[in-house]
Amino acid sequence: MAGIYPIRYPRRQASRWCLRQLTGGLIRHFGDLEVAGLEHLPKAGPVILAANHFAFTDAPLLLYACPRLVEFIGGAERPNSPVWTRMIPQSWGFIRAYRGGFSRSTLTASLGVLEQDGVLGIFPEGGNWANLLRPARPGLAFLALHSGAPVIPVSITGSDTLLAKPRERVGVQFHPPIPPPMISASGRAKRQALDAFSETVMAAVATGLPDAQRGRYAADPAARIAAEAVSAFPFHAPEMRGM
Repeated sequence: MAGIYPIRYPRRQASRWCLRQLTGGLIRHFGDLEVAGLEHLPKAGPVILAANHFAFTDAPLLLYACPRLVEFIGGAERPNSPVWTRMIPQSWGFIRAYRGGFSRSTLTASLGVLEQDGVLGIFPEGGNWANLLRPARPGLAFLALHSGAPVIPVSITGSDTLLAKPRERVGVQFHPPIPPPMISASGRAKRQALDAFSETVMAAVATGLPDAQRGRYAADPAARIAAEAVSAFPFHAPEMRGM
């Protein structure tokens, strides 16, 4: 990239400070927020935050809970988000992901943020169509491999009931960082290694969730069966790509 980046990190610092204060006030008004594990977040250097995605409130929670400025990847089309909620991501500014296929612009912008020692937030599941953990899409492992940045798994709890049940506990837990994968294989072996890395990250995310929401990592067989029913990625249709 030779120092030419689609997104300069950090950016919009004044407006984002105001948005964080506004968002934080609303979050604490509606819920009892508890943030844990901030000691695992490096004070400098590139890092990828990989969080579960159960509700449209996950992005504001992650942006508010993290003391460092976060650039996050979001769907160009967000069918599960109420129209009124879209003004926050638009005002903050985010890296658009065009679902259902490879997006060079998403990859270039994301790697550029990490090359500038930035913090990149990603929801590896690729959407919030269910309130239990689903498999990660390939993007997380690919970004970790090509950036060399560590990944911090993040467990978000209570986001799916934040507005429906006022004053309920809402949690954002940062887990110990996972080093990026070191892969020299190619072809099918490379894909298997990337998938194994994604599994490691998602398993760490699951440890901070209630068992009923841990998906394939749940101890309850019924919860694992429920996870299978919603694991398929539903956004392959052209209209979901946002192009």
